[in-house]
Amino acid sequence: MIHGHRDPYSLRAPLRFDFDGTASKADPFAFFASLREAGPVIPVKLPLVGKVWITTTHEATSAMVKDSALFVQEARHAGKTGVAGMAWWMPSSLKLITNNMLLKDEPDHRRLRKLVDQAFQRRRVRDMRGEIEGMADKLLDGFKGREEVDLATDFSRRLPLEVICALLGLPDDNREAFSGWANAATSMRSSFGIFRAFLSMRGVIDYVRGQIEECRRHPREGVISELVRAEEDGDKLSEDELISMVFLLLFAGFETTTHLISDSIIALEQNPAQKAYLFADPDARMERAVEELARYNTPVQSTKPRYASRDCEFFGQALRRGDIVMGQLAGANYDPAAFDEPDRLKLDRLPNPHLVFSSGIHFCLGMQLARVEVQAALARLYARYPDLALAAPDDIQWIKRFGLRGVTALPVRLNAERVRKAA
Repeated sequence: MIHGHRDPYSLRAPLRFDFDGTASKADPFAFFASLREAGPVIPVKLPLVGKVWITTTHEATSAMVKDSALFVQEARHAGKTGVAGMAWWMPSSLKLITNNMLLKDEPDHRRLRKLVDQAFQRRRVRDMRGEIEGMADKLLDGFKGREEVDLATDFSRRLPLEVICALLGLPDDNREAFSGWANAATSMRSSFGIFRAFLSMRGVIDYVRGQIEECRRHPREGVISELVRAEEDGDKLSEDELISMVFLLLFAGFETTTHLISDSIIALEQNPAQKAYLFADPDARMERAVEELARYNTPVQSTKPRYASRDCEFFGQALRRGDIVMGQLAGANYDPAAFDEPDRLKLDRLPNPHLVFSSGIHFCLGMQLARVEVQAALARLYARYPDLALAAPDDIQWIKRFGLRGVTALPVRLNAERVRKAA
């Protein structure tokens, strides 16, 4: 999988790996093992971003994500301009929604995170489990009378959308439109993807502005109203910061959880002994099982680009100020130095120091929500359809996109055991 020179430590020319290929998604363990063979920090070339350094091991990735002084989000702190991976001509609407706390360094990151943390705490995400299970049951009610469904579209995608819209306090009648907007927002792999996203985002930005204004005039339940009211040490979110924050909460957590639910179903169906173990006592085993499913699948495989803030040596590589560095979360989670038999699904794995939700100051804000959603989704799905089976187990359609492991569709037979017995 490596072409050319075999010693990456002796040169800065990028190595070539097929990050988007089906093979890297179908067997990520072998793919990320090949990255680790090249070294803990290696140069590669990626779509949109260009030449970057990536970390491939648990130790290197953990060190990178935790060192927010050496590896910064804002180009200006590394002698650069712009946003890594985004063209200078990027439309203003996209610049607005990407100007969020994920791409901020201290002290701006701390200020924004403090305000949104306050809003999330008021809703107490952990206490939403019953509400989320009710949403899952309502979606599953719609499967009545059907023998085969696409769980990716009809369940894995719809449940997180329902949850995040309810959390934000958005009205029901626009949730289908948000699904289309989310598709556009997550398609930015090329110039065409950016243009497509721009056409879609203009409308949704106007919609979000309207919702913020409505919450100012008529406060209601939900995080948008909480953010409008949130005030910490006399500081508030500006309107642009509010819009950017709503987009971050709506789309970032939505896509991650969608793929984690689908990927977890695939993993359980491919590992029937582990599935049987989990559902022999789901109440006692689900929480730990979801941590292992998250590690095993790692749907978000990479961090966002960061910059080296100064010249340094990092795990044997000489980095220059301004070099782009990305942590491979999947590489960390599949590292045999950190996990015994990392390519095996072990739902009782403990300890499990995975980096699915990253670490350091930029750890995933919605990690508790994602955990609860996946726990609820799997519990309710398999309680209703314990005999479901993949309709095309040998033809899983993986999304061809760097940094993401998910499927375009997940057809399943809901009552596979009953059908087999009837035959």
